[in-house]
Amino acid sequence: MPEIALPGRRSAGAAGAPERDRPAAIRRLVRGAPTDPAWSRPALIGVAGLAGVLMIWGLTVSGYANTYYAAAGQAASQSWRAMFTNAADLSGYVSLDKGPLPDWVIGISGRIFGFSSLSMLLPEAICGVASVVILHDLVRRTLGHRAAIVAAGLLALTPVTVLVSRYNNPDALLAVLMVAAVWAIVRALETDRLRYLVATAVLVGLAFNTKMLEAYLVVPALAVTLLVAGRGNLRRRIGRGAVAGVVLGVVSFAWYATMMLIPSADRPYVGDSTDNSWFGLIFGQNGLSRVSGQAGGRGFGGGGLGGLRGGGGFAGSAGPLRLFDTQIAGQIAWLLPLAAVGLAHGLWARRKAPRTDLARAAYVVLGVWALTGWAVLSFSQGTFHAYYTSAIAPPVAGLAAAGVVAMAADARRRLGAAALLAASVGLTGWLGFTVLGDAPGFVPWLRWVVLGAGVAAGLAVLAVHLRRPRIRRAGVVAVLAAAIAVLGGPSAYAIATLGRGQSGSDPTAGPLTTGRGQAGAGPLGFALSGGGRGGGFGALFGRREALPGVPAARGSAGFGRGGPGLGGGAADPQLVKYLESHRDGAEYLVAATGSQVAGPIQLASGAPVITMGGFMGADPAPTVAALAGLVREGKLHYVLLGGGFGPGARGGGGGFAGADFSGGGGGLSGGAGGGSVSSARQAWVNTHCQTVDYTGASSSAGPRGMSLYSCTASDA
Repeated sequence: MPEIALPGRRSAGAAGAPERDRPAAIRRLVRGAPTDPAWSRPALIGVAGLAGVLMIWGLTVSGYANTYYAAAGQAASQSWRAMFTNAADLSGYVSLDKGPLPDWVIGISGRIFGFSSLSMLLPEAICGVASVVILHDLVRRTLGHRAAIVAAGLLALTPVTVLVSRYNNPDALLAVLMVAAVWAIVRALETDRLRYLVATAVLVGLAFNTKMLEAYLVVPALAVTLLVAGRGNLRRRIGRGAVAGVVLGVVSFAWYATMMLIPSADRPYVGDSTDNSWFGLIFGQNGLSRVSGQAGGRGFGGGGLGGLRGGGGFAGSAGPLRLFDTQIAGQIAWLLPLAAVGLAHGLWARRKAPRTDLARAAYVVLGVWALTGWAVLSFSQGTFHAYYTSAIAPPVAGLAAAGVVAMAADARRRLGAAALLAASVGLTGWLGFTVLGDAPGFVPWLRWVVLGAGVAAGLAVLAVHLRRPRIRRAGVVAVLAAAIAVLGGPSAYAIATLGRGQSGSDPTAGPLTTGRGQAGAGPLGFALSGGGRGGGFGALFGRREALPGVPAARGSAGFGRGGPGLGGGAADPQLVKYLESHRDGAEYLVAATGSQVAGPIQLASGAPVITMGGFMGADPAPTVAALAGLVREGKLHYVLLGGGFGPGARGGGGGFAGADFSGGGGGLSGGAGGGSVSSARQAWVNTHCQTVDYTGASSSAGPRGMSLYSCTASDA
């Protein structure tokens, strides 16, 4: 007689089902779907593990890294108001000059785990690993398992991806949101479900709340792919695209619009803006000015790769070969030619496929994304950093992987494919040889190995096609040699990044190149290079030294609290000790000019610090009246002037070791009245406050030309 299941009671069979399903679920997690190749899921786990090692090992070696974002994250971990308004510090006078989402992520992590170097940087590392896994899945769905695992491996070993995943600039979060948006459009094409298209728009909108218009580098790729490969007639595709566009606009601008509805007196001044407007910052200083160079600073220098690349400043000359510049090539250039060949080969091979073909759609979305990013990054005249190239690392890795796998599959039966693959791998080996030459002290023998492997791989590929009986195991030789030619350079740069303690707003992956200084040989020939000590394999096996002024992170593999922040150099311990012992109940420990000075003090002391003038010290907040009011109310006793950027930094103040950001409103993106306000602040402090000899020396000027002033209520 069958058992009758009473209400509220599960039968024995039903109760036992979950237990029987658990082993199957675990097997599926480890082995993948039954239709997957047996090697696919274990290989993905291995690549994800490699990415985790590269992005998490010794994670706190840079301490608080960029103290501009670190100080804001610390404030967000302590104050919901500071978090919601994207304030640069607890005082809330000036905001960050980027979207709020990265600050929210750091702030929430700090609230959960306690604010530290690790709690700040671990979300960045998780974003990096997630980018690798998501890229694998979108390539697997469109181009197959082999291309997917190669793409994931290439992205995990791309130096700039490793760099941003170990640093607190917003770029790791930006990259994972862009990859996720492309994955969502692939799912929308695959399932024809509107919810995936809406998810695409939401993810790009969140990316916009991370780094503003840079997030829209992926939008042309998404739009073109939907129009080219979406299901249904053109009218239906356009209609769905319009729905996604509305969602994108709402998610992108909701927070910024909310901020603009708040009276300016009740929210932070928009950092680095000329008009205290988030929209002015989005479309001006952080938007068109970055492309045109108008009122936003100019790119620096030029350089040359075999006569084609430039040397000089950190940005390289604008032009089609900018990404091969000495300062940029080691971050991203290794796979660019291979990606270009992969795109051309893939589009040609799928030229007769149906319009909705997913493989061709993958080439379209990755190709347009990469080309749009290349064009904007290469020809922008404004402020440019090498790590911006992390925004195109995923499509470059995907296209390079697709090209290698597709050409290898055709190489046995088609001479053209074999010749193209041989030439592509050989060119990649030559490029690796050239880029490694930019750091002559960095594993000097590796560049010759990479070049030789490129030549050997090309010859082996041709031997495989010709099927010469005297050449045994040519296929194995081709695979191993190609792996060395393609991965040797970027792998070395990625590993070297692990041991480099860096600070400030312009971090770079790998060793120091000839444009920044030369790398010194370290363990096994790998460099002890960059902004800190203990690079290369030495760092991989835990050999690491602290940066000057920063205690070594405690705990195995760097899992501990980092030392004081380094955005503008470590805070002077003597100054911090003096301020703490003479605070006398004031709400704020000190008011200091610019985040490069204020941030390290806040991070070293844990006390609220006022960042006068925002990042570069020239924003018109706090005003003189506000500063005087704080002193009268006993909330502030000390003001620190000096230690600013060089001339032209929004007000023409002194150099790095010089004076306050005072002077006119000229220079980089000079704010409306910013220079006059910073001059007035300095004048008020000079008139109403007294210099303090906190160093014990005869002069009151401390390190970097900074001067500490004591301000009393009676004087204000």
